[in-house]
Amino acid sequence: MTAPRPPRRTRCLTVGSSDSSGGAGIQGDLKAFASVGAYGATVLVGVTAQSPAGVIASAPVDLDLVAAQLDTVLADIGADGVKVGTTWSAALMHLVADRLAGIPAPLVVDPVLVTAAGSGLSGGQDAVDALCERLLPMAAVTTPNFAEARRLTGLTDETDPAVLAGALVRRGARAVVITDVPGGGDWLFDGRCHRAVPGPRHATGCEHGAGCAHSALLTAFLARGVPLPRAAELAHRAVAAGVANGAVDIGRDRHPVDLLTATATDTDTASATESATATAIATGAAAAVGAATATATETGAASATESATGAATDTGAATDTGAATDTGAATDTGATAAVGAAVVGGDRGRPA
Repeated sequence: MTAPRPPRRTRCLTVGSSDSSGGAGIQGDLKAFASVGAYGATVLVGVTAQSPAGVIASAPVDLDLVAAQLDTVLADIGADGVKVGTTWSAALMHLVADRLAGIPAPLVVDPVLVTAAGSGLSGGQDAVDALCERLLPMAAVTTPNFAEARRLTGLTDETDPAVLAGALVRRGARAVVITDVPGGGDWLFDGRCHRAVPGPRHATGCEHGAGCAHSALLTAFLARGVPLPRAAELAHRAVAAGVANGAVDIGRDRHPVDLLTATATDTDTASATESATATAIATGAAAAVGAATATATETGAASATESATGAATDTGAATDTGAATDTGAATDTGATAAVGAAVVGGDRGRPA
C-alpha cells in the first residue's frame, strides 16, 4: 500500500541581505518563516557587517549572481509568497521586478532604508525611485516603517500615518502597512479603507530585526491565503511578543527580536495562555507549529487548520485564541503559536 503523501509546505522566498549578527535580514526572515511553519528560501543581494547596534560595512552581490539565484529557486522550488527587502541599487530593483513579473504569488515589499539602530541601507534616490516605479505596483502590500514612509513620500514633516499611506498609494502602492507609527501599532490602507492595527509597544531594547520579522510573517500569512487585515493583525501581535520576550542576552546595548522562543508573559496574552492550560502550553511558535504539523502528517488530517480548530481556514477566519486543542498547541501566546500553525502549518488540501 502506498504511503500517504505528506502535506506540501508553504514556500516563502525572501530577497534580501545578510545580517552577520543573525537578527535581521535574511537570517531574521528565515526564523520568522520557520516560526509559523513555512519553508524559507533566499536570494542574497547584499552582505553586511553589523550587530544590533548598527551596520559597520556592506557590499552588494553581483547582479548576475542575483539573477541566477532567482531563476534557480523559482524554477525548482517555486514560491507561494515573496518578500523583497533591501534596496541596494536601481539596477537591482529593475532586475528583481523583471524576474518576479507575473509570478502567481503575493509579493510583499519591505523598503529597508533605515535599520532600527538608524543605519542607512538605501542605494540612493535612484534606487528608491526604481522601487516605487517598478515594485510597488506589483506588490500586494508594502511595509515601510514610519521614517521610511516619510522618505518614500518626501513628506518628512508629516505626522499623520493616513496621509503618508495615501501618498504611497498615489506613488503606485496597492496597499500599505506603515509600522512603528507614533503612539504604537501599525496603520493599514488598502487603497480604499484606512484602519489602525492597534497593539502594544514594548521598551525592551529588543527591536533589532522587528521590521524584517513583521514583513516576513505577513508574507507567510498572505501566502497561505489569510486576508490582508487579519494577516497584518497576526504579524503585529507576533512581533510585539517577539520584542517583549526578545533575546536580551544577545548584543550589548541593543538586542534582536525573538519569535522562536517568545512566551506569553505580557498581560495582553495572559488570558489566552490560561485558557490553554488544559493543553501543552508551547514555549514558542516552533513548538505550536511542530504540534500542528505533526498532527496533520500523522493523522492524515486535511490540514493543520482543520485538526487544530476548524476555524482558521484559507479565508483567514482564525479565532482570536486560535486554540489548537486537538494538537496540544498553545493558544494565542503572542508568538503566532497556534494561530500561525493553523493558518500556515498544514497544506494537505493544496495542490502539489
